[in-house]
Amino acid sequence: MDRLRKSKTGIMLLAALMIGSVFGPVGAGTVPDNGPPDNEAILRVAAAPNSTRTAELTLGSPGAVQKMLNNGVRIRAPYLPVSDTQLSVRTGGVRQTLAVDRNGFAYDGEQGQMIILRRPDRLLLKKRVDELRGSYYGTLLSWDDAKSRIPMSSTFALTDLETGKTFRVQRRAGSSHADVQPLTREDTEIMKDIYEGKWSWKRRAVLVGTGDAVLAASMHGMPHGGDGIPDNGFSGHFCVHFLGSTTHKSRSVDPEHQLMVYKAAGKLTGYMGTMNPDMLAATFFKTYNLKELPAARMLFVDPYNEPLERLLSKTERISSDSKPGKTAYIAEDGLVAERSEAVKLHAADNRVRQARFVLRFVRGTPAEPWKIESLAATDGKGRDLLER
Repeated sequence: MDRLRKSKTGIMLLAALMIGSVFGPVGAGTVPDNGPPDNEAILRVAAAPNSTRTAELTLGSPGAVQKMLNNGVRIRAPYLPVSDTQLSVRTGGVRQTLAVDRNGFAYDGEQGQMIILRRPDRLLLKKRVDELRGSYYGTLLSWDDAKSRIPMSSTFALTDLETGKTFRVQRRAGSSHADVQPLTREDTEIMKDIYEGKWSWKRRAVLVGTGDAVLAASMHGMPHGGDGIPDNGFSGHFCVHFLGSTTHKSRSVDPEHQLMVYKAAGKLTGYMGTMNPDMLAATFFKTYNLKELPAARMLFVDPYNEPLERLLSKTERISSDSKPGKTAYIAEDGLVAERSEAVKLHAADNRVRQARFVLRFVRGTPAEPWKIESLAATDGKGRDLLER
């Protein structure tokens, strides 16, 4: 069955969780709010906190889920993770909402606690999370494999990962990636609505429905180049990228498109885990400027650290003045690194500040992924630009 179709209509999953049966539609779409019942337990996946497209699984016994949580061990969480999955439990009219990570650990943000469930419960919860995320995200497929799924002149559906808005396109050209055009004026209007009424080069994570699969991809929203479909209200074409696809001129991958491809596959964490400090620094600036804040937070040891929060409150965009080829200093033990570069901090009121930006990276062992431990921004006189 076409996973894109399932994402709209929902499917039924049957499982056992604690002492109750689990019955629930697993589907991605805009979920109507008909008012919460007094007792419910729901797993929910969303690519971002403000996503209107979600996938939900209703667990059959809220009391059993609450008992499972009560039987877990609570410890202080040094940091709260960035998670696309929440477990919402409502019993007796009182709701508790917890973040759930990929390993089945739950986090109480209000209490700053991590809940370590009993092993059978944790593994079963992890399984349900994996199934739900699988229904929400697309399959990561290389361009070499994906292009045969969308041959030249074929038509297919594009679904915006966060909004769930879907429109149809035709592949008209492109050998290094897909050059496509909306089929009709209605499709063009839907696409423009995704970009809030203004064409943009901004990359967005999308799902490509090919009839027998849903593929992870990235698009931008700027008409350019050759045209070919009359009366569709779209002057030119736009680009759709897949894993490893390249631009036509440079024959190199577009880092922002690749980030969005991994986002559409729900695999940003693993992708970022392969990056060295220089790639992490570049990714921080790209995700920050794209307003992909969950992705930007994933790069940090503490995703909600105070310097980052103050930067977000003061700075709309960051541009680098550093020369190409600049690399981070890595300590002899290979566990600590630091990168310093000149930047411009652009505020929402168009004020621009020159700054020295310093990112410090750490990892526990050479086999572990790098993370950003801290960031600092100072002016020419050494004054902290991120002070309270």
